[in-house]
Amino acid sequence: MQERPNSLRDLISDSQVFLTGATGFVGGVLLERILRAELPPKKVFLLVRKRRGADPRDRVKEIFSSPLFSDVRADRLNLIQVIEGDVGEDGLGISKSDNDLLVSKCTLVFHAAAFISFAARLDMAIRINLEGSRQVLDLAKNMLNCKAMVYVSTAYANCTVRNAIVEEKLYPTPCDPIDFLKMVKKLSPEELEAKTNELIGNHPNTYTFTKQMAEALLAKERGHVALSIVRPSIVLNTWKIPKIGWVDNVNNGACGFIAGVNKGIFRTIPARPGAVTDMIPADMVVSVILTSALQALRDPDNLHVYHCTSGIENPVTWERYCRTVVKAAQDHPCKDVLWYPQAKTSLSAFRNLVVIWLFQIIPAIFVDHVLLRGKGPSLYAMQRKYERGCRYTTYFTKREWSFDTAKVSALASILPEEERAAYPFDPKLVDWDEYLEDCVVGMRHYFHKEPKTTTEKARNSMKRLKTTATLTPFICFFILWGINLLLGCPMWVAAFVAASLILFLVWV
Repeated sequence: MQERPNSLRDLISDSQVFLTGATGFVGGVLLERILRAELPPKKVFLLVRKRRGADPRDRVKEIFSSPLFSDVRADRLNLIQVIEGDVGEDGLGISKSDNDLLVSKCTLVFHAAAFISFAARLDMAIRINLEGSRQVLDLAKNMLNCKAMVYVSTAYANCTVRNAIVEEKLYPTPCDPIDFLKMVKKLSPEELEAKTNELIGNHPNTYTFTKQMAEALLAKERGHVALSIVRPSIVLNTWKIPKIGWVDNVNNGACGFIAGVNKGIFRTIPARPGAVTDMIPADMVVSVILTSALQALRDPDNLHVYHCTSGIENPVTWERYCRTVVKAAQDHPCKDVLWYPQAKTSLSAFRNLVVIWLFQIIPAIFVDHVLLRGKGPSLYAMQRKYERGCRYTTYFTKREWSFDTAKVSALASILPEEERAAYPFDPKLVDWDEYLEDCVVGMRHYFHKEPKTTTEKARNSMKRLKTTATLTPFICFFILWGINLLLGCPMWVAAFVAASLILFLVWV
């Protein structure tokens, strides 16, 4: 019998990896870590689909050109083999020759691909998150030498658990996942859409529902496959590895807010200020994914479930998150900032509606039609997308969950001491004020693509914006006062009305 590895070094160096979701945020960071391991794997097979006519190999070349992979040696990139396919297609859309190759060669499977939209239609969420995960498992079961599989889920798969600690275990699903898949195949997309609320039960959206169902399905059908399920909470920029503050997309609301505050265009978070926002750096998620694969291989008979969260061990509130991000955006400004960065957290639907329309959407219309005159991306479309996103995420921002982390805390003990330092995932190590500032700087540099050489010039512009923002309420007061006087109001009435309106706007 082959000796089981006792370290990530042994695990990775002896493997041929199959990875889905490499073009996404977590999947990309995971791929970089695998390629930059002390001893690399023998081969890494990436499942990549065509997108907007772009060849999968061209898409992979594009991600390799990003700063994320700048420290990966060129010879390591030669270990990559792109497999054209799609998680949402039958048989993963893989050709027979590629399927035979994977079945004969692969030893480790990491399934990080998902459809993460909170507004996804149920048929799409089922096809990618549920059926797609089943097909990845079927492939792993057919692999001649598969040692372990890791499924990247979400901590919010069990967001229906209220007033109790969410444990690192499987929870009952609204219905049996196998029976569910048989049933939905008999329904048309229109019928499925009409029955969505009935089918997802207490889940707030199709994403959390299908992720929970996928967990149950994989556990039920895993057979001989050693399986770990990793549940991250809100994934933000990398903490330390491979770079401080790395991020390449804003596909979740917390990253999107940082990007918007960077440019002075988002000014409110519909959230309960004192509620804990459970965030975790992407590199810590990757460390848990890799270590959980090692544990699954060492203990293949049991299902392993791990939360990758921070709320119990190192909590941070929405108010602190917002305040720290805004302060960092003021200290490390972008070029072409629309307005002096300011934002608040509030659960008041009235206040948030006023702020979004008065300070975000209406100015966006003015900028698009008067300043930009149709040139460049539509700021109005961006604001409407943010407004819709706030509606979908409010379920999570006004509530909080306590995620048990006993198993993931114990997971570090299986690593040699030097690997615990190289693959850290203890959230207590994170200084949130420092980390969130790094997130803002990272968003500026990696997402907005603004070099450090422009920072000082942007700071001078920010000083002018701050002066303008400070004087604006007084200027508006005198303008409103003058308008009221022209309308025939007595002086004191005109002053009172103008002052009341300005104070209201300052409050919101």
